[in-house]
Amino acid sequence: MQIKKLTVKTISEAMEKIRREFGEDAYIIDTKKVKKGGFFGIGGEKYIEVTVLSEENKNSQYNPQKSKKHPQESDNTYTLNDLIKRNTPEFYRKKEKEQKISKPSYLNIEKESGDKHSKDDLTEFIKTSREISSKIDKSAEAFYHQYNEKEPSENDIKDSLKLEELMKMVEKLNKKMEANNLYLQDIKDKLYEKSYSRTFTESFLNQLNDLKVEENWKNQEIIRTRLEKKLYQSLEILNFGDTKDKVMFIGPTGVGKTTTLAKIAANLKKMNKKIAIITIDTYRIAATDQLKTYADILGISLHICYTPSDLKIALESLLDFDVILIDTAGRSHKNNLQMGELKVFKDVVEPDYNIMLVSSNTNCEDMIHIYDNFSYLKPNALIFTKMDETSSFGQLFSFLEYSRLPLLGITNGQRVPEDLKFPSKEWLIHAAVEEVFK
Repeated sequence: MQIKKLTVKTISEAMEKIRREFGEDAYIIDTKKVKKGGFFGIGGEKYIEVTVLSEENKNSQYNPQKSKKHPQESDNTYTLNDLIKRNTPEFYRKKEKEQKISKPSYLNIEKESGDKHSKDDLTEFIKTSREISSKIDKSAEAFYHQYNEKEPSENDIKDSLKLEELMKMVEKLNKKMEANNLYLQDIKDKLYEKSYSRTFTESFLNQLNDLKVEENWKNQEIIRTRLEKKLYQSLEILNFGDTKDKVMFIGPTGVGKTTTLAKIAANLKKMNKKIAIITIDTYRIAATDQLKTYADILGISLHICYTPSDLKIALESLLDFDVILIDTAGRSHKNNLQMGELKVFKDVVEPDYNIMLVSSNTNCEDMIHIYDNFSYLKPNALIFTKMDETSSFGQLFSFLEYSRLPLLGITNGQRVPEDLKFPSKEWLIHAAVEEVFK
């Protein structure tokens, strides 16, 4: 018997050559596409490389006397029987007991639906597949020498069939993983398009490693369900009705703190809460005038404080109020002096709710940078503003997962109090999932 590789243009040409050279009793044990010619892999013609196992070579000029195996070569080659035994689950189970190593993940091929491929598994699988191909090439000559001088037994033929089956399994797994990688990349691109962060995206894709991702993955209910679950784990909702005592609003310049405070005040007024407003935003005259207008319309008392001492006195005079809303000046998170001043006011207030406002149209990386600089003020609630100025939810959920702040509400316009929403988990998650799977 012998193993030979033929390079042909088509399978039909291969079959004709196999019949001419080996007769009808040959086996095709592997096929693969190759390129020949070209320049450094560019160009060249496409061919098919066919590996053939034959019982007898009709045209062979092989001389058994010239191919006697040198004694010292025997330790460096494998028979076909050895090759099959060395690539079975039984062999690795025995090896595992001897060397106390884990069985390679690519051997778990008994149930395709249970395959799990992490990044390390993928690397290990590709490496092992190459090793199998290499061993087959190296064992071909030894196999030829061993069986050329005698007729093949029934066991020899069975061994060749087992080898063919093993190669088909390896090829099948390899194709499955290549397809998975292609469609996983499609999911990754979609999440990036919807402004999800790299960290969030990679974490989610790792949760899909045990699935067979199909080309029409948007119709795979299990992928949708897993995204819903991840979003659910990222989101915590703060009940607006629990808002009480001292509530402070912090955030960068231009985020919409004053308008949002007025919306909160109007909603609390509807709940028959006794409310007072304090502003320490004395940098912008327009902001104070704007807040005074809102306070007059709502019939709420307004107190303007210029120093931490003024703030302390105002707080002591408002102890019988249900809720005290405290507006602060916008601070650049890059200005340490301004942030230090805000810290002094915050320490005087000791707010029950220290609400951080973040603009929805800010990318996740900048949101995280802002949060990191405001984190020493210990915010414990979050409002996303300007939701009407963004078309995606990815940056919101990515930031929520990073900050772990509970979400109080979102604003989507300038109208007071209409453009303040207190969304449910179900509404937010449904909206976020739909934009990915539509």
